[in-house]
Amino acid sequence: MQISTSTFFRRQGENITDLKTQTAVLEEQIATGKKVTKPSDNPVTFSAISVLKAREARIQQYQNTAQSLTQRLSTEDSVLSQATNIMTRIQELTIQAGNDTYSPADRRAVGAEVQNLQDELVSLANTKTADGNYLFAGYLADQEPFKTKGGQTNYHGDTGRLSLTIGENTEMEVSSSGQEVFMAVKTGAGTSKSVFEIVKTITDALNAGKSPTGGLVDLQNAADHINGYHAITGARQSRINATEESLAADILATKARLSALEDTDIEKAITEMKQKMTSLDAAQSSFVRISSLSLFNYLK
Repeated sequence: MQISTSTFFRRQGENITDLKTQTAVLEEQIATGKKVTKPSDNPVTFSAISVLKAREARIQQYQNTAQSLTQRLSTEDSVLSQATNIMTRIQELTIQAGNDTYSPADRRAVGAEVQNLQDELVSLANTKTADGNYLFAGYLADQEPFKTKGGQTNYHGDTGRLSLTIGENTEMEVSSSGQEVFMAVKTGAGTSKSVFEIVKTITDALNAGKSPTGGLVDLQNAADHINGYHAITGARQSRINATEESLAADILATKARLSALEDTDIEKAITEMKQKMTSLDAAQSSFVRISSLSLFNYLK
């Protein structure tokens, strides 16, 4: 089979152009570290990469949310732990002041300390989160939830519990309202009172120079009530910790799949590029030698 001169030159030119294109592609893959950067590189792979990148972005958003919740729950855990310690101290003082050896003046002195502890409780109940919102205000997070007037502490938040998405189709409650934590203690009489009202009863008795032990049962109920919500916070922390571990494993797996699809095998690419460059040099040299041949060369 004979090949015309024009066909030969065309095919040789196409071969050289193709080798240059392949070499340029490999150079770009080595420089960028990516073997697929646009749909034309590999439409199917590019589509799979886009799906994985969208998933990676969602997981990272879940991780950010989980991290924020971890900080919030850590703050809540600290607040409720301090509140529990205050309630324990008030119980100790109540029992001490119930001793017959305490005079009215002694009890009034104890009453001053209990009042300070109650003020600390109100301050704790008005704790803000790192983002400046009130921890126990429900959905009214920008408003101070607990205000004291005339010795009475009232709640000005709402009963909303914040819920956030922390994973694919996974949503959880991440807060308790101040109403349920501090304002709804079941008393021995079967009614509900606030923690502050129960402590105020102790304070009033002490300030009057009287034994405060009549309020011990309700005081214990209040302490148990706060402890119960402290346990709820701990359970939420455990769930968030487990979620963070799951998300970390998920994003590692996603990144690994992404890497397998789009990252350049540098060593392999360099070897292949060297081979292409060798072939290109050989093709170009051969083309130059052959194209210089003519009938006159043979006649010399």
